[in-house]
Amino acid sequence: MTTTRRDFLKGLGAAFAGVTLSDAWLGSLQAYAGSPDLPSATDPNLHILHRLTWGPRPEDIEHLHAIGFDAWLDEQLDPAALADPEGDEVRRLLPILSLDRTAVHSLGFDGRIYYTILRGMVEQATHSRRQLYERMIDFWTDHFNVPAGDLLHDVLVMHREVIRRHALGNFRDLVIGTAQSPAMLYYLDQAYSTQEHPNENYARELLELHTLGVDGGYSERDVKEAARALTGWTVHDGTATGFYFDETIHDSEAKSILGHDMPAGRGIEDGLHLLSILVSHPATARFICRKLCIRFVSDSPPEALVERLSEVWAANGGEIAPVLRALFTSDEFRQSAGQKLRRPLDFFIGAVRATGARVNPDWLLQTMLEDLSQYPYGWNPPNGYPDDAGAWISSAGLLARWNTAMALTHTAWSEPDTGMVTRLDQLVGDPSTAAELVGAVAGRVFGTSALPDDAQAAFVDYVSDGEGPDAPVTPGRLGGKLGTLFGLMLASPLYQWR
Repeated sequence: MTTTRRDFLKGLGAAFAGVTLSDAWLGSLQAYAGSPDLPSATDPNLHILHRLTWGPRPEDIEHLHAIGFDAWLDEQLDPAALADPEGDEVRRLLPILSLDRTAVHSLGFDGRIYYTILRGMVEQATHSRRQLYERMIDFWTDHFNVPAGDLLHDVLVMHREVIRRHALGNFRDLVIGTAQSPAMLYYLDQAYSTQEHPNENYARELLELHTLGVDGGYSERDVKEAARALTGWTVHDGTATGFYFDETIHDSEAKSILGHDMPAGRGIEDGLHLLSILVSHPATARFICRKLCIRFVSDSPPEALVERLSEVWAANGGEIAPVLRALFTSDEFRQSAGQKLRRPLDFFIGAVRATGARVNPDWLLQTMLEDLSQYPYGWNPPNGYPDDAGAWISSAGLLARWNTAMALTHTAWSEPDTGMVTRLDQLVGDPSTAAELVGAVAGRVFGTSALPDDAQAAFVDYVSDGEGPDAPVTPGRLGGKLGTLFGLMLASPLYQWR
């Protein structure tokens, strides 16, 4: 008897009898959190690749094994020295990404601009060899969040000139660069802040979200004083970058912020002094290091690790690479396999890397990411997309992942006229049995063919229609099962945890 996709999903929920299929999947998902049976928990190198890349590919695994973790990490922490022909090709095919501020604004509100920055983010994350660099770009994109919307021209420029330029550099450059970016100045109303009417929006988010953190020890008075220090930081289209300091609207009276006195009679120095105080503050080191641990270790990271990384941060003057090196070589990181849920964008890009799928129309790419509820530059509050599992585990999120997994595999494999295409048959070699086919697909999706016994049995049962692991893989069976098998693995609870 033929085993259908529905049969497979019913089998998945067998241990949760009496509940809906989506509830069964959610129960299975939560049961796998941090499980030693997860593929990433079986091999330290797999754990590394699942966390530091957007998804391990066979060539990535081979390269890491060949040169060792230390050499691989050295490569990833020095992206400028790592040849990246695939990333270069993405940028060549998307010339709008390279336009200066004047040129990109001259295009007007053209839909091509958003599609270009969307496509650019997804394609570079998918294809670039500088995987940790692309992961850190995503981290800083959330940290210094500015939604595109009406600001898409300046968002493009900020991400190229600030986020991408300093993603593995010094935190000070990120803070100053975003503080002087028209995208940020407009988004948080800093461009309109004057001596007579100081606007506190940017000053508040600068302290709460960008540097000290909400528990960083500042007061309401510090927020007001910071807003005064930043008056005059505005936008003028006549400058190369769009940033302009207008001394005629700056509050030049004396100020005191976080115990630091600022004398009267100064101009832009007030704002620069403020930023220097903030980036050098111990609370900033702890806040950013904790966020890095949440992104790369667990939703509730060990405080001892946060404190050690804060010491590395202070010793290196806010240089990001030494902190990451200490993080990724820590025992806490090595012991954290399977503790991070893939966010929807992680899920999507990982699925594309695993399947080689191509989503051709830009509008379809945008729609798929919107359906997953995490599309680049689309989060409106200033705090960036959530980084904890609880924000993403829901029945609606489950359904979106199922649909996306099947679209990128079953649909792209069998219906290329939909605008999606993949050649899954070129990824699995020439398996002769059901077990070999399951192993080949698992190698692409999980980076290993070693799956938990229950998952292995369920996948084999689906492929073989109940005939067992030695069932032959005929051309008809391969054509009828391959796309959906990829989709089932990507939609499985096993794939959702890093």
